[in-house]
Amino acid sequence: EAQLAYVKKCLRAEAMTFIVMPGGEPTLPKLRPVLAELTAFRPDWIVAIGGGSVLDGAKLAWVFLEHPDADLERICRPFGLPPMRGLARFAAVPTTAGTGSEVSSSALFLDESTKAKRAVVSHELLPDIAVLDPAVTVAVPPMAVAAAGLDALAHAVEGYVSKFSHPLADMQAEKAIAVLLDKLVATWREPEDAETRLAVMHAAMMAGWVQNLKVPGLGHAIAHQMGAFGIPHGLAAGAFLVPAMQHNSESLEVQDSYAALAKDLKLRDDLELIDTIMQLKAELGLAERLCKLAGGDREAILAKTDAIATGAQEDICAKANPTPFGAEEVAWVLKETL
Repeated sequence: EAQLAYVKKCLRAEAMTFIVMPGGEPTLPKLRPVLAELTAFRPDWIVAIGGGSVLDGAKLAWVFLEHPDADLERICRPFGLPPMRGLARFAAVPTTAGTGSEVSSSALFLDESTKAKRAVVSHELLPDIAVLDPAVTVAVPPMAVAAAGLDALAHAVEGYVSKFSHPLADMQAEKAIAVLLDKLVATWREPEDAETRLAVMHAAMMAGWVQNLKVPGLGHAIAHQMGAFGIPHGLAAGAFLVPAMQHNSESLEVQDSYAALAKDLKLRDDLELIDTIMQLKAELGLAERLCKLAGGDREAILAKTDAIATGAQEDICAKANPTPFGAEEVAWVLKETL
């Protein structure tokens, strides 16, 4: 309510309507009432205010506002989305520092029939405007602040060793990681510190650019499967990051890349980088096993290991991971983490 009041004060337009997005992971059935309101109002701009799920859900509602008869299978093919902006433009105002959806070409949703994450990927979905304002993040609960920050860290660390080369994105990854390691705990402990919060928002946005340009890997491929079990994405991405790094470090070339990253961060080597990430999680109160943190049923999730492994291997993040992985590696990561 405080965020909405603040936004109402800041926005000026001849006519506005405010639509409350449904909670949780976006699904197409959940978005139908939102789409109905958008269709009735016919906006010139859609201003999405919220965390990653809200921004992604708003992007999807925008897609179906512009293309009400769009074929889902077609638009879920990479870059299969028709041109946008025939009716409205899109602005993103993130209330968390983590997902990078404000600079992302994708919108993820949960397919209720398969219980798997799917994505619409197109540069048409890049917001026209991204607004980073620490004032709208103050009311975010500490757990959500920590989880979002770890999601951003995972974007940058996993993206740094992606198969997809982009030297400028690597520089952004280094800066984002440095800021997150230095300031995430401070913004978690002192929510009123606007300067620190804005620095973390900048870092998360840079990590979002890294995600968009290079794509994260194994950890995210598995994290995308956890929505079916009610586990928040940020917690999952943060939990799977270190095991994914440990698996990827079996490649000496990737190990060298982590070591180079560590040196740029003024750390001794790749092992100290991993230790630093683990220490960060401990300081944020997120060192426990994932199911204890998120309330998931460990045995129920492990019983679905084969399906999770299949989903992870089919995920776009699998294509970016610097080393191959199969069902055995996914099972190991799950057992290490859950």
